[in-house]
Amino acid sequence: MHVHERNAEKKRLNGLMLKSPMKVYRAFGDIGKEVFADGALSKKHKELTALAVAVSQNCFD
Repeated sequence: MHVHERNAEKKRLNGLMLKSPMKVYRAFGDIGKEVFADGALSKKHKELTALAVAVSQNCFD
């Protein structure tokens, strides 16, 4: 599957999940926004740290 197709499919599925009555998916999104907000560390530094951890764990999503 091409990268653009994969991204389009993820976007479509995310939209479906956000429309669902389940609250868990939206809650995780809200937590993620709070976690990565600027604070003691900048958003940029938090994202770079998360990227480094993901790469070190072979997590490519």
